[in-house]
Amino acid sequence: MMRPHLHRRRLLQAMLATLAGGALPAGAQQRVPIADMHSHYGMFSRFMSNSGLAAEMRKEGVAFIAWKLVPDARWTRRSAEGIYQSGTPGEGQLAARYTALLGEMKAYVADQKLRTVLTAADVDACLAGEAGIVLAAEGADFLEGRVENLQPAYAAGLRHLQLVHYIHTPVGDFQTAAPTHNRLSAMGLQLVEACNARGVLVDLSHSSGTAADQALDAARAPLVWSHGWVDSAQGTWQDRFGFLKRRLSLAHAKRIAAGGGVVGLWGLGLARPGLGWSVGRGDTRAYAQELANLVGRIGADHVALGTDIEGLGTDWSVNTYAHVREVIGHLESMNLGGATVEKIACGNYSRVLKAVLRS
Repeated sequence: MMRPHLHRRRLLQAMLATLAGGALPAGAQQRVPIADMHSHYGMFSRFMSNSGLAAEMRKEGVAFIAWKLVPDARWTRRSAEGIYQSGTPGEGQLAARYTALLGEMKAYVADQKLRTVLTAADVDACLAGEAGIVLAAEGADFLEGRVENLQPAYAAGLRHLQLVHYIHTPVGDFQTAAPTHNRLSAMGLQLVEACNARGVLVDLSHSSGTAADQALDAARAPLVWSHGWVDSAQGTWQDRFGFLKRRLSLAHAKRIAAGGGVVGLWGLGLARPGLGWSVGRGDTRAYAQELANLVGRIGADHVALGTDIEGLGTDWSVNTYAHVREVIGHLESMNLGGATVEKIACGNYSRVLKAVLRS
């Protein structure tokens, strides 16, 4: 059965085309919306102000994206082995960086007349035809170790929060460096509880296995792993390459799914034969196949897009939402069924957001 919001969206498209005296492009009436759990579009390889993000979202039928600002980027470096911490921010610097980046993002959203996703009703409005932004942060280090700082962030529009990233933080341990807490910290556990209570989606990406387990134990709402890939074993800081360190174990993926959560698959374009990842640069079909494979492992209700556009350097399989639309086309050609494709493209992220956000 077609969902009511998608039915309304497609009826509206048909009516607008009729009023304009022309026909829609072939297939446009059947085009499923896209929702991306992890995007840096316009933040690294493009200039935000003239990135074309808003126009591309509207052209390609992107309902909304989690637009992830990265407070710790100034204190990290990229090497052949991956990304690592290269400096230590002083007191207040992460908070200041977060505030500056958020200001730039909100200015772009306002200028381009994008909808800011703050409530479940906003999710529905985006699925019905508006293009929107979920203001999100990759790493909670900007809170400076104080859970009470979540409230002003929420008031400023933050709705999707990843606990850790690439630098040492009071929140807990992450996959790519030696542990300092051997867990989530007490503050990290309190933060999970505060996000659940306030209505902020908790994102476990980059968390160590132990930290992820503790967050899952503490959570009272669905959690997500917005971007990465799933392997038999969890990645650890001792692994040689960054993409190996970033593995989510199948056991953890199933735990996230069992709690109603969602796992987003990234668009890494760095095929490593024999090491578990098959997607090469620009290979949208292989990316689609990995998404389909993950459906077979954890179920159609728990797989989503987490492209990491602009976060993967030159090693990408998708770098625009036209590329992502190609991925959806490949999925549609795989006979997965329309309901499954819709869940991957937009439905699962929409569902988990609506389960967490306040109305």
